[in-house]
Amino acid sequence: MNGTSLRSATELQDFVRDNERVHAVGRASKPALHGHARDAAIADLSALSGIVEYQPSEYTVTVRAGAPVAEVAAALAERGQYLPFDPLLPDCASIGGTVAANLSGSRRYRYGGVRDFILGASVVDGEGRAFRVGGKVVKNAAGFDLSKFLVGSLGQYAIMTELTFKVFPDVPQFCSLHFRFAQLDAALAAIAFISGSVFVLDALDLLPSSPKNRGGWALLARLGGFAETLPRRAKRFVASAQRETAPLETLELEEQNGLWNPLAGLNGAAVVKVALSPGQVPALDAAISGMGRRYSVAGNVAWLATDDLALLDRVLRDLSLSGLCLLGAADRPVIGAPLERELSARVKQVLDPEQKLV
Repeated sequence: MNGTSLRSATELQDFVRDNERVHAVGRASKPALHGHARDAAIADLSALSGIVEYQPSEYTVTVRAGAPVAEVAAALAERGQYLPFDPLLPDCASIGGTVAANLSGSRRYRYGGVRDFILGASVVDGEGRAFRVGGKVVKNAAGFDLSKFLVGSLGQYAIMTELTFKVFPDVPQFCSLHFRFAQLDAALAAIAFISGSVFVLDALDLLPSSPKNRGGWALLARLGGFAETLPRRAKRFVASAQRETAPLETLELEEQNGLWNPLAGLNGAAVVKVALSPGQVPALDAAISGMGRRYSVAGNVAWLATDDLALLDRVLRDLSLSGLCLLGAADRPVIGAPLERELSARVKQVLDPEQKLV
């Protein structure tokens, strides 16, 4: 989408002050987040890019908000490190957009999401004031951490210009496994067993019935580690899972592109993210059985593809669930049940009293 290219926080400050309504865009990789802002001035942050500071020995990295996720990931990989929250859309998203939309992939199962790894941020608020929240070190002062509050805020309280994350060492090898179950309840019971077991997994996703799964449910599990120990760990894990959960079939899968991309194979006019609990999966799945879907992070996140966004909106409202529209066209970014607004409204009043940021 067309906008004004901004290359510094100072330029962004002036832009916010000079316009009545402002909407920030990184690399426009999630078009459904922008449909509601057609009448706003577009702040294009894609040129606000690059790595500001990287300290591998301290496990921290500071980057500008428009930096491509792929660029940051490549720099970390050179030192054997990675962003454990597993940014979604790594080939096309910006790091600022990833934080603003709170988008993590399947690998967040092990260590947590974006909010668990952001340490601080530089921002410009709705009055054009620039300031920093949080810090640049892992150990920081206690109190209300505004940088974590901005995760998932869609740029509606303040626009992030620079972000600091803690990073982890990555592992060199993975083992992906496929367990097939006839019924959803059996697959969810297996998730409960695995999540409560002593086995440390890198990811745990659930895929619905399909010809590829031969009419059952596919539970995908991924372990990471080192060549010397990973095969033995995987063997013990498989033996325990087979004994305790009785899958119809167990297969080891090749580590191919797309296997752990939760959006792979989801085809529809719109793609929506829904946060939920494993206990809410059966009711949701029964109501959307014709839609493309995948449940990642042990059934705590649903990725849904639909050609009928209005129907999905009604289903989510009935189940008291909220959905974030990512891909496709949408008049508003959030559908389903309204989000709690009391704290958000108070923060909005402080940071953007004129309601400029949309």
